Amino acid sequence: MPKKSSASSTRKRRRTTMPDTTGPARKPQATVRMYRRGLGDCFLVQFTKDDGGLFSVLIDCGLIGVAAGPKAKMQEVVADIDKACHNRIDVVIMTHEHWDHASGFSSQQAQAAFDAITIGEVWYAWTEHPENKLGNRLRAERAAKIKAAKRAARAMLQQNDNPLALARGRGVANLLQFYGVDDLNAADEKVGKGLEAFWYLRGRRDVKTQYRHPDKDPVALAGVGGVRAFFLGPPEDEGLIKRGERKSDDIYAFAGDLAADESLEAAFERMGDPASRKGGPDCPFDTALCRWPEDRKEPAGALLKRLMADTWDARDEGWRRIENDWTVAAETLALNLDNHTNNTCLVVAFELSPGGKVLLFAADAQVGNWISWKDTRWTVREAQGDTRKVTGPDLLQRTVFYKVGHHGSHNATLRAQGLEQMTNDELIAFVPVFKAEAEKNRWFGMPFEPLVKRLNQKTSNRVVYSDENVPKPAIEGLREGANGLYYEYTFER
Repeated sequence: MPKKSSASSTRKRRRTTMPDTTGPARKPQATVRMYRRGLGDCFLVQFTKDDGGLFSVLIDCGLIGVAAGPKAKMQEVVADIDKACHNRIDVVIMTHEHWDHASGFSSQQAQAAFDAITIGEVWYAWTEHPENKLGNRLRAERAAKIKAAKRAARAMLQQNDNPLALARGRGVANLLQFYGVDDLNAADEKVGKGLEAFWYLRGRRDVKTQYRHPDKDPVALAGVGGVRAFFLGPPEDEGLIKRGERKSDDIYAFAGDLAADESLEAAFERMGDPASRKGGPDCPFDTALCRWPEDRKEPAGALLKRLMADTWDARDEGWRRIENDWTVAAETLALNLDNHTNNTCLVVAFELSPGGKVLLFAADAQVGNWISWKDTRWTVREAQGDTRKVTGPDLLQRTVFYKVGHHGSHNATLRAQGLEQMTNDELIAFVPVFKAEAEKNRWFGMPFEPLVKRLNQKTSNRVVYSDENVPKPAIEGLREGANGLYYEYTFER
């Protein structure tokens, strides 16, 4: 458990102008605001309360590590959130620990601004509960893999005569930015800046912490009659959480086999100082199999290059060839680390009664998380005392707003068990993506064109991107904030 923050004792209290509730009753509404200052998720959802006031929910607040001027951008965003919420956020939802979803809460960006905002509750997924055994094990594994991937990336980036290793090293380093790792040479810390941002609100004494689970009852929003929050994921199934992308998966196209050999984690952990006989950049294997400089006649780098060369005398050296490049395995380890974290995303569906419309926020959930939704089911009691059954597929069928998963990636929206079930004619989709920033990290399929094409078909071209370079679609009711700070759309209940 992180040390509790003293923010509540020093927070600035400001008099604010509260909404006027003395006039005619407002028609119940739900407004979704997508901030658009770079590649990252930051959504403000506001519901009309029964007394005419607002119930404000903030879902994530972050930017990718390559974003230019992130501090100023996040402070601009949080200042607008503060103004829109009248200095009070009722609920903050932290979907998962990735930097592009949590960076705004870091001390490097806008934590001081959040210190001055009253926050009622913070919601995390059940996987983050400090007393959940599976969650604790998953977090420990994640920390070990981050450490291993750092060492692997550092090793690959030292292979100056191997362009492929250098390219893969940069790829692993880019993926590590999701965890707030921007200095591969920094000492391994128990809690890095990514987790510091993610756990910030749990450390505030004036904020109530809740852990949400798909097996529990949906949550009613205080003072907002007819609105419930259903939690579709993450599944309490280690196999689904660790489910990577497969060729048979229910996605719009396949972009590569990501099956992992996670045993390599132990090998990468051994990378260190060759002089200490604990392994080195040329030796991503068990030290019992090593031959040290004083034991051989040629440098390790030359030996590795020779063994991986395409030409050799098969009669006496063929048996020595390394069939599987360890740099590929390192890249796979990092990809699966990313996938597994995404599968622990807290997925929230807000149901708006009496019409039953659903606003779906899938965070970065990937295949394993989506698959589990077909088995989710609840029994809810209506105000008049009647009960009804609700299931995951039922919520998808009534979805009118879809926050597209993982910036429009190929493996973050299922087909038959996902988008194809969203059959409501009012469906609109928001995609938090900046293509140029994605490509800066070598993510060239973000957003994924086959998925984009199907989204446009399903929504009748009502797909909205945060990217400043994508023209705003002509959608009735879509509003743009000053200086393009956000897009906003309102749903009547």
